[in-house]
Amino acid sequence: MLHRSTAAPQIVGRAAEQAGIRRFLHASVEQGRGGSMYVSGNPGTGKTACLQALIKQSAADFASVLVNCVPLTRPGQVYAAILDALDIEYAADGALAALERAAFGRRRAFLVILDEVDSLLGSRQEVLYRLFELAAHPDSRLALVGIANALDLTDRFLPRLQARNCEPLLLNFNPYQVDDIVSILQSRLDAVSGGEPVVQRAALELCARKVAATSGDLRKALDVCRQATEAAEAEHRRRQTAQTDKENGAVPPPRVTIMHIAKVLATLNGSPALQKLGALNFQQKLALCAHLTAQGKQRAGLSLAALFAEYRALCRRIDMLAPVSRSEFLDLVSMMETQGVVAVDSAARRGPRRTTPGAADDRMLRLLVDDADVRRVLANTPALASVL
Repeated sequence: MLHRSTAAPQIVGRAAEQAGIRRFLHASVEQGRGGSMYVSGNPGTGKTACLQALIKQSAADFASVLVNCVPLTRPGQVYAAILDALDIEYAADGALAALERAAFGRRRAFLVILDEVDSLLGSRQEVLYRLFELAAHPDSRLALVGIANALDLTDRFLPRLQARNCEPLLLNFNPYQVDDIVSILQSRLDAVSGGEPVVQRAALELCARKVAATSGDLRKALDVCRQATEAAEAEHRRRQTAQTDKENGAVPPPRVTIMHIAKVLATLNGSPALQKLGALNFQQKLALCAHLTAQGKQRAGLSLAALFAEYRALCRRIDMLAPVSRSEFLDLVSMMETQGVVAVDSAARRGPRRTTPGAADDRMLRLLVDDADVRRVLANTPALASVL
């Protein structure tokens, strides 16, 4: 019950957010109509879990699919991904047309959830505009929910939605507070402990305070409690072995204390840089991995042209996804620069920048975080761990 992938027995808290989602579902897909919503919030704030739980609770009969946008290498691939999830056949070059037919031709409305929708950001955002416009059409049966971290994604990257009367409903999930985290952890533990406390209340509160003070990410709180529980169980087994050798009777059952939680927190609590790196999407981590493979531990910098070439080579090496275009790659770098992970030297420092179409970009990229922190985060990404 303390694993990230384990569904919670019930949604604890988030009353205002649940009410907002219920209103959207009732006004759109439950009434056989289309519509759109954009759900924002930091990682681990329960956005996807809350939405999926409320869909299951709905009394209406409608199809719903969840599409993770991170593995998609081109924004336009999302049309095919949606159709595949809905089990709708389509021609190889007719995914958009097939989706439009489904949106206007189906008798019942259907719900599409695009998780990590910011992965679809490109140079002109044509795909995202098309999806939100399709959902906003009065005859559409497509209800669309986009989920991402950025609060201002629609304002910054999709400013024309409001002018076209296609602006989605906005719902933000704030980071969990101490009481929220304690209640959620306790509800999960109660589901498996049979009334016998597994983790001391003071230990739960320590975990919640530390997590709420840094990120409010429930997933980190679950990781801390799980690792502390595993440490307590290992300690219990060692005591059992020692007691058996001495034949001194039974050993009390394992109990997670403040000391167990404190030890795990000391190991997991990283710097703000680690938190920034952990929040990056897969393509951004892949770009950082390319930087490390090209530069090693040197800090002098790397041109964007050389970095893009290394990134493409790395994509071929891992043979998992196709590389994004150069303009999309520059968008990824720009987002990391905004997040304070990298810096791109201004062209003024080295003379005029090349502006000829197709010319190599000679601007230099520097890491603003330690190589060791980057390697630590990439090591926890299975597809990239073997590259380093």
